[in-house]
Amino acid sequence: MSDNNIYQAIWDADMEQNGIKPVSSKEEGNETDGYVVVDLETCQPQHNVFKEVSIPDKKKNSYELVTKLFNNYSLNQKKKENNTLDEEKEVEEFLKMAIETKPMELAKQYIEENSNKTYSDLQWYTYLHDIWFRQFNSQSGMDLCAFEHVFVGEQKGTKLGGHHFWYKYWLEDNASVENDHILMSCPIDKNKNPSNHDAITVGYSVDAFDYEKQQFTKLFKKIGGFFVGLSAEGIIALGTVRFTPQSFAPKDAVINNVHYQLKLFRSPDNKSMRTFYPVYIPSQNT
Repeated sequence: MSDNNIYQAIWDADMEQNGIKPVSSKEEGNETDGYVVVDLETCQPQHNVFKEVSIPDKKKNSYELVTKLFNNYSLNQKKKENNTLDEEKEVEEFLKMAIETKPMELAKQYIEENSNKTYSDLQWYTYLHDIWFRQFNSQSGMDLCAFEHVFVGEQKGTKLGGHHFWYKYWLEDNASVENDHILMSCPIDKNKNPSNHDAITVGYSVDAFDYEKQQFTKLFKKIGGFFVGLSAEGIIALGTVRFTPQSFAPKDAVINNVHYQLKLFRSPDNKSMRTFYPVYIPSQNT
């Protein structure tokens, strides 16, 4: 598969499998395949960017498995992780599910073709685990990993780092019927957001739940971006292709006729990912 369409192919495959199509508040979603209603037309502190999320039963397993992993990590990135065998089993269950999906199959095929290397099942699992779940230390924290940063989010003082998974954002925005756990920063910069809502870039504060302290901690994110509707394995497929040096994957992607720069940072030893997220690049014609 060529460099020009690997990212689009992964997006399409994910939408056919476990991805949830983003639609505007003026569109009608397809309940059979699922949808997420994105509303960036107005901005109030208590405004919900995701007005409605519909996940059909056939796609729920992916979201249930990834949600099990959220409480495996210390919120404060300076704290050492208390890793358990049960947590590693949850990672294994999620990753084995992800590997069997079409987006991950496309990622593996692309990397093998471009690196002239064939991965056995065990080698591929280990490679993905090292990129996303292997823990490492850096000046900014200890026992860090890409999965925690990208999918869960991390506390650094009063700042929220990572948090690039739309589904985690939606869960926290709907954590309580009595309290709004995400407060928007206004105004929303329309130049940072494509009109098709496949990705959004916004600022916000969030009451992040600290599983160790069993309490909410208010954290602030000045600006953050993430794809909307992609399943966890869809994001992992995109990020893995972008991460792998041998694949010569481009740093930019055109998905549904929208240009993104795929930002990626690596661990200090270059063996794992630190973070991965999209940055919308406006068209020169707009």
